[in-house]
Amino acid sequence: MIKQIGTLNIEIERRKIKNINIYVKPPNGDVLVTVPMRVSNEEVFRFLKKKEEWILKNHEKVKNRQNSSQQEINLEQRKWLEDKIIEYAMRWESIMKVHANGFTIRDMKTRWGSCSIHSKKIRMNLQLAVKSEECVEYVLVHELCHLLEPSHNQRFYDLMSHFLPDWRERKQKLNEKV
Repeated sequence: MIKQIGTLNIEIERRKIKNINIYVKPPNGDVLVTVPMRVSNEEVFRFLKKKEEWILKNHEKVKNRQNSSQQEINLEQRKWLEDKIIEYAMRWESIMKVHANGFTIRDMKTRWGSCSIHSKKIRMNLQLAVKSEECVEYVLVHELCHLLEPSHNQRFYDLMSHFLPDWRERKQKLNEKV
């Protein structure tokens, strides 16, 4: 079922779930609303009306993020990023006494990095190639911390503060618009 808010089409899917969920999906900001089977259309429409401002705001945010932040990365920039990852990995794995089973670079839409705890593989966003060295180092240390603490809990943030005391400033710089 499709519902329209202004010029925005909202896809509504019924699923075996407990709550209504709203997803604003990159790269275009498409909106999917998943709805429990038992909820009436009338309830869904009331919910959407209540959340209309939030939906429109986040749709624009995701759409604009994609348009402004995705840049073409040339081979020289990619090589620079690869070299920085190797340099920082060698330094920080030794300091933190952890070991990743590999690093890959991917053009990711919504994350700067990710870590698979079980395989111990770390993925870094290709868009880091246009960020500063301190931002690349921050993302790498963040992902290595996940090998010590999988969740974003107090222990994780304590580890971040221990290894990289200025991590909050680096995170803020990383997320600034260019």
